[in-house]
Formats: sequence, C-alpha cells, structure tokens
Amino acid sequence: MGFQSVVIDYIPKRTHAGLHKLFMWALNLATVAVGVSLYEFETNDVGVTEAIKRVWKASSKSEIVCYAD
Repeated sequence: MGFQSVVIDYIPKRTHAGLHKLFMWALNLATVAVGVSLYEFETNDVGVTEAIKRVWKASSKSEIVCYAD
C-alpha cells in the first residue's frame, strides 16, 4: 500500500509543514523497524513461511463447537 501517499494526501506540506515532516520521518522509521524485525524473525526464528504453515495447520485442526438450545 502507499502509506507515503496517505501522508502526502492527508497531511499536506503547504498547510502542515512540520507535521508532514514528522510523519514522513515516522514512516521511514517504521519501515526500517519492520525490515529489521522481519530479518530477525527469518534468521533467529522459524521464518514467515513456517509461521504461516503452523497457523494454517492449527486453524484447520480446531473444532467448531455449536451449542443448540
């Protein structure tokens, strides 16, 4: 998704220059944090693919219980 476009559209530089700059820096910081987190998850844990497999397998084994009155 274009989160940068959201900041550009909803916090215009011409009316909120300081706030626009703050949100652009926050977006860049969040992007780096997510990248580092994904790298750590891939190298030091099971990884994204294995995590999705485990969640998919766990949700398919769960039983749906319906209580009728």
